[in-house]
Amino acid sequence: MRLNCLFEDKNNDIPTRKLGKTGFDVPIISLGGQGSLESHGDKENCVEIIQKAFDLGIRYMDTSPIYGESENYYGEAMGGWRDKIILATKTDVRDRDGSLKEIEKSLKRLKTDYIDIWQIHHLDTMEEVNRVTGKNGALEALLEMQEEGVVKKLGITGHSYPRVLLEIMKRHPFDTVLCPVNMGDMSMDPPFIKTVLKEAKKDNMGVIGMKVFAQGFVFHPKAATTSWEPLTYALSQDVGTVIVGMDSVEQLEENVAIAKSFRPMDPKIQKELEEKTKPHKRRACFFRREFGGYDSQKKLDPPYIITNHDIK
Repeated sequence: MRLNCLFEDKNNDIPTRKLGKTGFDVPIISLGGQGSLESHGDKENCVEIIQKAFDLGIRYMDTSPIYGESENYYGEAMGGWRDKIILATKTDVRDRDGSLKEIEKSLKRLKTDYIDIWQIHHLDTMEEVNRVTGKNGALEALLEMQEEGVVKKLGITGHSYPRVLLEIMKRHPFDTVLCPVNMGDMSMDPPFIKTVLKEAKKDNMGVIGMKVFAQGFVFHPKAATTSWEPLTYALSQDVGTVIVGMDSVEQLEENVAIAKSFRPMDPKIQKELEEKTKPHKRRACFFRREFGGYDSQKKLDPPYIITNHDIK
């Protein structure tokens, strides 16, 4: 059964929230730049996903230069509605000059002359924080592009260590932070939810959640077995929106249907899901450096299938 058939109010709008101090109102579910957009290489499918996302009401769209052809797919798909969405991309280069070259290429691939949110990507170590915030660091490029009007808002992303994001948040008043928000996170020491999200709220930073489905690894026969559980759990945290990478229009429709029918999850149910996921936290949080990062996927059993496909 298709999940969007389970909700009577499937034709309502996706709920929106304020994205911190950015001034942006965003639907609670957004399109991630990974999933099919990064790895499948099927241009027709990828362009269809992006266009369908817009048709369904998604207005925050995420990408990165390191996500394969993702930026090119967005550039192909956006057409006449570029000014109707919030488009976020990133730089994984740590120095000023390299980041300026990076955004020049991103603008060309995306076929746009401005970026709504430009983010310093996947900060993993204190050494990287020192580099990007130091002389001739990437932060200088972000500030220059913002001053010139090429970039509207500035953000940071990270998925390994909360303390790294907390440190760079002290050094500059960034507008947004992108970090993991899933049921396995609360089993980690420390969790992003109780550290980064808490600090971001104090500074009125917009929080974008990611790794909601952990590329399917969050699912387990003895833990989460429906896409409603991890998605509703993440949306019940203090986030503005969550980005989800999807492989097909079917996945997109299922996730949007859940978001449209969103009601905050009972704290008791949240706690139960956290406890069920705890024995499987290595799967749900495989992307953290302490578990080996993305390379650790090769050592895990394949993602648990909850429908006829994996949910990213």
